Amino acid sequence: MNAITNGATIEIVATGEQYHTLKDWGLAIGNNDYIGDVEQENYYVDVAGADGFLDFSEAITGRRIFKNRPINVELGGKKPRNDWDIFISDLRNLVEGREIKIIFDNDPGFYWTGRATVKSFDRNRELGTFALSVPKADPYKYNVADSTEDWLWDPFDFDTGIIDEGTEITLTTADSTKSYTIVPDLMPFVPVIQVSQLGAAGITMTAAGETYTLVKGKNRFADMVVDQEDVTLTFKGQGTLTIRYRRGSL
Repeated sequence: MNAITNGATIEIVATGEQYHTLKDWGLAIGNNDYIGDVEQENYYVDVAGADGFLDFSEAITGRRIFKNRPINVELGGKKPRNDWDIFISDLRNLVEGREIKIIFDNDPGFYWTGRATVKSFDRNRELGTFALSVPKADPYKYNVADSTEDWLWDPFDFDTGIIDEGTEITLTTADSTKSYTIVPDLMPFVPVIQVSQLGAAGITMTAAGETYTLVKGKNRFADMVVDQEDVTLTFKGQGTLTIRYRRGSL
């Protein structure tokens, strides 16, 4: 609890600005339990005259449902005594109520996300401490190699990270047909089909017996979830598209 761990990179999602807690702010992380326990959605039914409860937690969706989890990073450092109030005010202006991404130095292949708040600020002469908290963070952490976004080589961990760049498909004629199979993971996800070029014949996509008409730009269909089984996407028409998706881990 009192051991000083590595720092973390904080990214403001709305602006893309990034700050390192130690390099940019001179603040060290003072706790090791900054990732809280995940909250799982459970549904139990009490049956009269029967021992225990009936567990219907996975009956509707067929999988586990996770709601959120708290992240609480205790930060501390040394600054001139009169600088602390200004620093905390500037930090609150920067992150309070904003969606942020957090990449911890000891787990650089993944990021956590949620809305931040600054709390419990205290100061004793030059030494100051406070908590950068995300009370309801996403229950999953995501690969920095998230295929739905651009990513950099520098923070990627080749031992623990997974690259999901998706794939680019080109259909050369109006009758062209190509297929791509997506393998499920721990976290269910909805793939994004990004169409960069669309021919006069257009492009249709078939998945699990359903046919969708694609438009130029971003295509996302909420009912097409990659969950427990492989999903094969079959494209017909003329144009160029990219399949993108992101994977998560608890």
